[in-house]
Amino acid sequence: MSEQTVFPISAFTPPPDGWLCIDGEKQFLKDFRTAERYRELRNCGFTEMIFSGETKYEGEPFEGSSLKKMLDLAQECKLRAIVFDERILRLTADAKERIVGEIFKTQRELNAFVAKCLSDYSFHPAFYGVSVTDEPMIGKREVIREICKAVHAACPQAFVHTCFLPFIQDRGRLEGAFGKGYADGWAAYRNYIRKMSASGIGYFGYDAYPFGMWEGKNDMCAGYLRNMQEVAQTAQKCGVPFHMTIQSFSSGAADELRRVDESDLNWQSNLALAFGCTKIYYFTYWRFTTRTRDHFTSAIMDDDGSKLLYDEAQRNNALICRTYPHIAGARYEASRIVAAPHANKAMQGLKQSPIPQIYACRSQAPVLINRLDKQGKKVFCVLNLRDCYEKFVNVLRFRVQNQEKEILILKRGEKMRLEADQGIFALALEPGEAVWILQEKENLA
Repeated sequence: MSEQTVFPISAFTPPPDGWLCIDGEKQFLKDFRTAERYRELRNCGFTEMIFSGETKYEGEPFEGSSLKKMLDLAQECKLRAIVFDERILRLTADAKERIVGEIFKTQRELNAFVAKCLSDYSFHPAFYGVSVTDEPMIGKREVIREICKAVHAACPQAFVHTCFLPFIQDRGRLEGAFGKGYADGWAAYRNYIRKMSASGIGYFGYDAYPFGMWEGKNDMCAGYLRNMQEVAQTAQKCGVPFHMTIQSFSSGAADELRRVDESDLNWQSNLALAFGCTKIYYFTYWRFTTRTRDHFTSAIMDDDGSKLLYDEAQRNNALICRTYPHIAGARYEASRIVAAPHANKAMQGLKQSPIPQIYACRSQAPVLINRLDKQGKKVFCVLNLRDCYEKFVNVLRFRVQNQEKEILILKRGEKMRLEADQGIFALALEPGEAVWILQEKENLA
């Protein structure tokens, strides 16, 4: 398989060192930084891990350090690693608007400092990149630009990781987060995407967590699809790929961010692929080991190393990897929703356009149809938009342009023919499921 069709899948919070601190009370369980546990993460389908601040590197002698232990394990298990170097991350967190002028006098001095930091570990075969400040607001755009310039001066191939802000969960601090002088919030957010994409970081990636529970009832994050659409369109105009962080955790006294299942993972990753996403992160693999009792109530792995969502994540990652080679390089173009009962807040505000190739659509619950372009050929993603929590199999009936009698589809990552009945095609979409329509006539023979 070529590098172009290998889909990178990353995870926050690798197997920890065994120390757990909840509400200030510390206890030691077991050191999970073993080859067995790292191999387990790789076997789940992850290609990369993001080291956490709980085992941060602070410039101590590399030999004998926790960082070397983790990088060695990553190398052994064929994982690449993003390093949490406290010295680099602290620069980007402490600087208000610029590192140069606030902390260092010149970019040259900053470059020298970062080069010294990277020299401790960047030679390691598992090294992939470094983390910088999380969810930077618009005022940090020069901070991001300066740190990217410094990292790439020392190590041109190094990845600089941050998670940018979503609009839907930060609209309340509009001007401070995204920029002043915009009457429309989405226009301000597009400004934010453009400015951060121009920083030299090479992508725009953000997180948003769609599945909630409110007063005992399932709930969804309003505008979730619109946020993804805005990022996909604007990043594309800026010439950078977009990355997506999906929800694999729960949080809150009553799991207000609710516990997810396999169909929830399917829904999120299928949706990201439908908008042309090129990298997915899970938040989180292990729970953060320093937290309050109501914070991060579940993740893929439990505190004691038992599996909570492991098999589900493994199957979802396998689905991503089966699907992506058939759609690699496809660029998002347009969306429409087949209107039906059982709408949810995640659909609110999506910009819709006609998609004439698929028409006369009827469904029992909302269905998203996205059109993408893959080197002049159109591919279509058809996704069950109903909240997965309701476990509803949604049947879509439709016709296609040119009255074709059969079409090539990708279902659960496998190609197959779908035949029409008197010109009408029917797809039964499981909760969270997406089916891709691949109109490549040479493959229908």
